[in-house]
Amino acid sequence: MADRDAATIRNVAVVGHRGSGKTSLIEAMLLAAGETTRLGSVPEGTTVSDWDEDEGRRAMSISASLCHAAWKGTKVNALDTPGEPSFLADALSALSAVDAALVVVNATAGVELQTERMLSRAADAGLARAVCITMLDRERSDFESALAGLREIVPGAVAIQIPMGEEEGFRGVVNLVSMTATTYDGSGPKGTTGPIPDDLLERAEAAREAMIDVVAEADDAFIEKYLEGEEITTDEIIAALVTGVAEGRMVPVACAASTLGGAGADRVLDLIVEALPSPLAAGAKSAIDADGAEVALRPDEGGPLVALSFKTLADQFSGRINLLRVISGALTPDRQIVNSRTGGKERVGQLFTLQGKEHVAVDGIGPGDIGAVAKLKDVLTGDALVDDGVGLTVPPVEYPPAAMSFAVEAADQADEDKMTSSLRRMTEEDPSLDFHRDEQTGEQILGGLSQMHVEVIAERVERRFGVGLVLRPPRVPYLETITVSADAEGKHKKQSGGRGQFGDCKLRVEPLTRGQGFEFVNKIVGGAIPRSFIPAVEKGVVEAMLAGELAGYPIVDVQVTVSDGKHHAVDSSEMAFKIAGSLGLKAAIAKAKPVLLEPIMTVETIVPTECVGDVMGDLNSRRGHPLGMDSGPAGETIRAEVPMAEMLSYAPDLRAMSHGRGDYSMAFLRYQELPAHLAEAVAAEGHDAEEAVA
Repeated sequence: MADRDAATIRNVAVVGHRGSGKTSLIEAMLLAAGETTRLGSVPEGTTVSDWDEDEGRRAMSISASLCHAAWKGTKVNALDTPGEPSFLADALSALSAVDAALVVVNATAGVELQTERMLSRAADAGLARAVCITMLDRERSDFESALAGLREIVPGAVAIQIPMGEEEGFRGVVNLVSMTATTYDGSGPKGTTGPIPDDLLERAEAAREAMIDVVAEADDAFIEKYLEGEEITTDEIIAALVTGVAEGRMVPVACAASTLGGAGADRVLDLIVEALPSPLAAGAKSAIDADGAEVALRPDEGGPLVALSFKTLADQFSGRINLLRVISGALTPDRQIVNSRTGGKERVGQLFTLQGKEHVAVDGIGPGDIGAVAKLKDVLTGDALVDDGVGLTVPPVEYPPAAMSFAVEAADQADEDKMTSSLRRMTEEDPSLDFHRDEQTGEQILGGLSQMHVEVIAERVERRFGVGLVLRPPRVPYLETITVSADAEGKHKKQSGGRGQFGDCKLRVEPLTRGQGFEFVNKIVGGAIPRSFIPAVEKGVVEAMLAGELAGYPIVDVQVTVSDGKHHAVDSSEMAFKIAGSLGLKAAIAKAKPVLLEPIMTVETIVPTECVGDVMGDLNSRRGHPLGMDSGPAGETIRAEVPMAEMLSYAPDLRAMSHGRGDYSMAFLRYQELPAHLAEAVAAEGHDAEEAVA
């Protein structure tokens, strides 16, 4: 049974670049609402939302965290999300569970990479957006510059507040809608509201006119009244803003400080409650039925139960904890539900909401609300929980592919099985992780969005499950191919008394166009090799292609033709011709001038303008081939083709070159021939590895 109406709920993901002040803002909001009694500190690791040990040690958010506050009769569910691109998956999962995004911008840095990305992601998800420019009390803070940067990427960005002073002189905010000023004395996040001081009145009036201009552009009736010079009331401005925000045409911008006891947080709560939509006002959410058709679901308690599991926490003691957004219907304890992905039935136990790491028991989670449940057997991030027979799923979240991979093994060989199970549980918690065995190299590969991402996962596995991990760069998946045609004979003859073994085949190898793989052609005539033995020759050839003679890597893009051979009526067998095929292939490849192929990646690097020269030079030193560059508010996007082998150490190097402000993504493009001087070293390493195994 729902404990509150969906109209009195606000679900907000607090997103933005790392270091923009998201966690501190939420901390101040909780204090302003009376949910806490003191203001926690990010550097000291005492905030409500950054409760994990990793977050306290690194002084940044790593996982999405749920907090809630009651403000003016409304429940605000705030999801604090990571701003570090390494942990983007949790921010994307949070966006799938909310109706609005509060984008936090650092007034000293302006619009940064993750700011731009999250504004775009929220818009793509159809979410209402608002912005809070924080740290206005810091040295070099610049509200107008940050606002101008926002307007470059979001034309509908409109300041509904302006700061009263900046840097050390910051003392409060002016509300341009009500034309009032709220001042703070540093004792806490709740200020005193009164008239606008005379020295700020002229600036406030000009800013209000600018706000009305933006609001009027999005509302025909409003602009007509405005152009005719009629007085615009506060209620009309609010109504136009609410409509514009809900439709995505306007993005209101508020102000806050980093100190002064969380100054501005109370007015940000006002913005969330008054301007951002409730689950009811946000409209229907999409679901997919058994036929693949889209179904619209509204937050109706009497509707079918559909709840989205948008985050999974793996704990060695509590087991799996799933954070849920109830889209339709109501979730109550001690009932049976169905996982639409697996079709399996689950028994719901105790329900609760979260205040950081604290569990707060609830009697139910109503439509539009967010809560949590523990110990569901097989529910992962992205799963839909429904009533039996409902048959609905929710559209999946698209996560970025792993950009940085490591070969991983247990520090203690006795923990190999435990390592595998622990990493499987971590992939349940973080869908952007990739854990698999490389069939070509035989290594266990752990991939993430960055080196930091993978290192944090390794630390968590050791702390939570007691398994130490050793990370090292993975082997580059080179391939081998040939450059000319060649002929060779494969002959296997063995006589040791009794029935012997005999197989003889003549093979020709020819290079194929890159990417064609392998072709086997049978040109035997006259029964030189019986038809029943031809598949054995092909099988021997295929097995020999798994490990080339040059460096032990798979052979590709080769056509193999069997043209002649000999057999023995008694001694020939499938095994004999399989061995002959393998020997013939190896002999022919050795004559066909084999070469190594290396994987080439497309790389997109986004860095501040002042770092472009260093980054371009570095990419060139990595044998990169630049493709072009584009400009944006977050910096310059450099596109290039770079060999995978040169990208294994790129993440820490880019972080150093860009002072932590750069980011990159890469994807496989093609294979191309490795330069001869490098191929010799790779071949030597390959043979050394084979000898070590032997």
